[in-house]
Order: sequence, then C-alpha cells, then structure tokens
Amino acid sequence: MYLTPSLSALFVTALFVFPSPSAADVPGQWPPLDQTPSLAPQWAALVNVSSIPNAPVQKKAAGDCSQTAVYCNWSCDNCKRPGDVTICPGQNDWGISYDDGPSTYTPALLDYLKKNNVTATFFIIGSRAFENPDILKRTVAEGHQIGVHTWSHPYLTTLTNEQIMAELKWTETIIKTITGITPLYMRPPYGDVDDRVRSIANQMGYKVTIWDVDTNDWLSDNNPKFNRASITNVIKKAVAKKSPTGHISLEHDLYPVAAAEAPKALDIILKAGFAAKPVGTCLGTKFYVEDSNSTTPTPIINSTPTPSATTNSATETTSAVPTATDSSQSDASLSTDYLSSFALFVTSTFCIMFFGLII
Repeated sequence: MYLTPSLSALFVTALFVFPSPSAADVPGQWPPLDQTPSLAPQWAALVNVSSIPNAPVQKKAAGDCSQTAVYCNWSCDNCKRPGDVTICPGQNDWGISYDDGPSTYTPALLDYLKKNNVTATFFIIGSRAFENPDILKRTVAEGHQIGVHTWSHPYLTTLTNEQIMAELKWTETIIKTITGITPLYMRPPYGDVDDRVRSIANQMGYKVTIWDVDTNDWLSDNNPKFNRASITNVIKKAVAKKSPTGHISLEHDLYPVAAAEAPKALDIILKAGFAAKPVGTCLGTKFYVEDSNSTTPTPIINSTPTPSATTNSATETTSAVPTATDSSQSDASLSTDYLSSFALFVTSTFCIMFFGLII
C-alpha cells in the first residue's frame, strides 16, 4: 500500500486528535504539563503581598547568597526557620517521604509498603498527578499522606510571588479534584526555599517540609554509572548515628533505580528499630484540611469536586473557579466522548487505508 503525502498527513493528524485517557480521567482544563502555570485571578487574595519579605527573585538557585543571613535561603547554607519541618521530634520516629510522583514505579513501592504495614508521605507533582490519577487515588486510599510538591518542579526562589502561588495552588487543586483531600504540607523542590517562599506557603496554609537525610537517589536518573548502593549507604550511616531526634528521609518514586532501592532502604530503617511513618504522624498534626483530628486522616476518594480556589482552612472556602475549567461532565459523558472519538478514529483510519489502496 502507498499513501500519498496528503493522506499520510491526514493519518498522522487522526492519531494526534485521539484524546488521551488521562484527559478523560481528570475533569476540567489544566495548565500545560511541566510548565509554570498562570495564577487564577481568584487566588490572588489568598496571600497578603505586603507582608511578604522582600527577598530577591533569584536568577538561579543559590545564585546570590549575599543576603541569606537576612532571608534564610536553604539552598545557600541549609538555613531553616523555626516553622520549617526538617526532622521527626521523637527519637525513635522516622518520617518516610517520596517525591516527584505518582509514576508507573509507584505501585510496586505501594505494594511493598502495604506488605510491611508502613505508611509514608508522598509529595506530589501536579503534572504527574494529571498523568496518573488512579495511582494517586490508590496512594490516598491506602492511608499514605499526600503533600504538595508544585506543578512543574521549579526552583521556587527563581519565581515571582504569583508564580509560586500558582505552582502550589494548581497542584493542591488537582489533588483535591482527584482525591477529595486538601494537603496541609508542601515540600519545595530541591529544598529551595527562602523567607519569601516561606511566607507565601505559610499564608496559603502549608507546613514547609524539608529533610535531614538525603539519599541523593535522584542522581540515578539516566545514569548507568550510578552506584545504587550509595542510597542504602546513606541510610546505614543515618541509623548508626546517635541523634536526640528522629529523622525525615528524602527519596523519589519517579526514577526506576530510586524506586527499586526504596524497599531496601526501608528494611534498614525498620531493622534498626525505628518506627517508620508519615511526616504528619511523627509531628502529630493533621494531614489535610478535611481531617477532623490529628490522628485519623480521612481520605475522601469518591467525590469529584470542581477545580476551585479553596483555601487551606477548615472553615473558609472560596467558590471561585479557575479560568477555563469545564468539569461538569459526568463519568458517563466522558466515556461516551471517548468512545465516539474512538469510533471516529477507526472510521477515519479505514477510509484512509481504503483510498490509499485505490490510489
């Protein structure tokens, strides 16, 4: 069979107009994936701009550390403020945390955590949540804590105030849309936080969460020379070190090697006698706005709320809807649209092949 250039172009076009399952799974219209989104106007009032410290917008992470003594930039010297969460206060507690998912590697990790009766904290990228909503639902359903980790994983100190708000709020909103819960914890990508970022996050209701044990497992991404034993070696050193407090470790469920080594790291922690748990549990605080108390997180995964500018307050909610949302479709209409598109795709493909043969 020979397809003329025009028919070939039509065939390619037919492939690209076919809707993706993810777009049907998450109702509403969302920002482009892995790009800093725009701030919905309805969210601008969530932060009192006049109270934000005047820390400079960095050109790159730790680009100018001359004022870190004033603005406490973690990227410059691991500076932290009293409100920052960096450790578990209980000496025997270990906050298990995984960043950058959900991904296709997350389910195997969830299986292992369930097998060992361990729950952890997962800091979620909004773009990954859009791609893998069912994995996020499962994570919540199995009792793990969910935190905000921005929409596109930028260095937050390099963004404007409005961009920081948008990165956090769009991620919170898609988590709420998929699972029905509103996280109270956030982790800045790369730990890149200063007093300006802190102020914005705190005013939006989040606890800024960092870590004290960094496995650097992300270095394994597309690196065949990476020594995967270095991940567990970091954990071994941490458990052997005498400390008056517990720990919070940083790992990732986005990369295949990092996710594969996570069970080994957990085994070392458990065998050393530590109580592995979510960060919120080791601090004794609520995971979500919707929680009625600090000890029993209540995931709500059956609802599909409209993406909305909800504040991180148990009593205050703004009903304003972000721009370009269209989430009134039911699951049935989504399925119908998807099947109709599939039928159109099959018909178009048949016609293309038929006429290609004739030509």
